[in-house]
Amino acid sequence: MKVLVSFQPNKKASDFEGARLRKTIKGALEMVGVEYTTSIVEKYDVVHLITPDDENKLNDAKENNIPVVVSACYCEDDPLASFLEHKSKDGNRTTELSSKALRFLNKADLVLVPTPSVRDFLVNSGVTADISIALPGINMSRFDFSREDEKNIFYRYFREDPKRDLVIGLGEYDLQMEGINAFISAAKMCPNATFYFIGRETTPGIYNSLKIKRLINSAPKNLKFTNIIPDDVYRSALLNAKVFVLPGYKTAGVMSILDAMAAKCQIIARKQAIYSDFLKDGETAYLCEFSETISSLVRDYLQGKTKPTIEEAYKEASKCNLKAVGEQLKWFYLEQINIKELS
Repeated sequence: MKVLVSFQPNKKASDFEGARLRKTIKGALEMVGVEYTTSIVEKYDVVHLITPDDENKLNDAKENNIPVVVSACYCEDDPLASFLEHKSKDGNRTTELSSKALRFLNKADLVLVPTPSVRDFLVNSGVTADISIALPGINMSRFDFSREDEKNIFYRYFREDPKRDLVIGLGEYDLQMEGINAFISAAKMCPNATFYFIGRETTPGIYNSLKIKRLINSAPKNLKFTNIIPDDVYRSALLNAKVFVLPGYKTAGVMSILDAMAAKCQIIARKQAIYSDFLKDGETAYLCEFSETISSLVRDYLQGKTKPTIEEAYKEASKCNLKAVGEQLKWFYLEQINIKELS
């Protein structure tokens, strides 16, 4: 059995969630002895896709009677691998499955999702393809706490003081910048800590827009803004961070959350941005609805007033190790091949 694992990010996004998911799938298959390829010119028995942009590859596979497996809603922080769209009108926010994603998923033989709530959401959104729950998957060895050289990468790259507490925020740059006020407020409350907001651009070039520049210029000096950074620098940032914050309202990527769990960061997130059954408030993270609560939680945790949830979160991330994911994927693939052969 050979699997085509497809995802072709552009250079700017080559270190982000979609690319990390593809690497995770490839690593998981290697762990269980399943052959894979990333080339469409080779022969393969199953196709595994992770973005609605690969609809042409899906159509080609269907024409050749090759089963197609799709991982959906794992990488929602990555615009190149996102299935959802967010709308805001008169203060009301809604999250919907994009029309392109709906068409794409209904052509698949099997759709894999990270949680039951995502499965229910897709069904209610009109997805009629078979849907199964699958572990997101993470290479736990990427987060080696004994490697001081790995931990120092972030400080060499940004020339920050390693003696100061580090807080990482993840989100996006758009004209609304919803939720960013919570992160700014937290930085103001904690002047002795270093804060970094790492954001993706919703529109190319928006990071250099006048509004974003004004935001950056008005932020406290201990808060820095940056675009998506190289994977080794990002991993180093997580290894050093005491707190990982998701201050926005839009659905956060499961892959990035798993990374923070594996790096033993204290996760503080806006409840609206998290799949309802992925993190447990007070057990694997702290989830809250309001900006004021996010800011206060960050301050209280840095001051030692809040009980950590990092060990329980790390245990949950460990369940998504490559071998477990590989065994699961292998079973899904063989099942789909058998269905094709019997049809």
